[in-house]
Amino acid sequence: MGGIVVVSGLPGVGKSTVLNLAIEKLRKGGLSIKLVNYGTIMLDEAVKNNLVQHRDKIRKLKVAKQLELQRLAAKKISELAENVDLLIVDTHLFIVTPRGRWPGLSLNNLKNLDVKQIIVVEADPEEIAERRVNDNTRIREFEGLTSIKEDLSYNRYLAAALSIYTSSPAFFVSNHNNLADVAAEHIYNVLKKLVEEL
Repeated sequence: MGGIVVVSGLPGVGKSTVLNLAIEKLRKGGLSIKLVNYGTIMLDEAVKNNLVQHRDKIRKLKVAKQLELQRLAAKKISELAENVDLLIVDTHLFIVTPRGRWPGLSLNNLKNLDVKQIIVVEADPEEIAERRVNDNTRIREFEGLTSIKEDLSYNRYLAAALSIYTSSPAFFVSNHNNLADVAAEHIYNVLKKLVEEL
């Protein structure tokens, strides 16, 4: 079974960009890498059950429904890790709901995931705000810099808690404008070391 790696970051940090660069380099080195998006797997389950038709609507569901979708997604992700060197799970450590911030990974779903590494991609609040404004592919509420700063801190707290619960190291990497290749290289080095230790 391959190692499960949780990679997280607030919307707008450029997580997908740096992840894809790091994965491409790992694959060139002969490693079997699979990338899955936790939200996409949850959406597949939600659509099957006629709950929502768009992923940005999942967070508006009642918490009980979201918990069930998280559990189903965790089981599928665990199965996908069986035939690869690394399974990288692109996810958010928290979701903003009408009742407040709610953990994307908790005791509810972590019992089904054997996490070996946590990576958190970050960026400056100003960079995040600018990237969000220019992203037409998602439905996002506008958030000011104060809110983004609070979310960055909260994301760090959750990564630390996740590190304690899973006994996995948490690695933080900055993705600044026009430097995605630098962030990707840091992620590549961490993942290469993980594979050597598995």
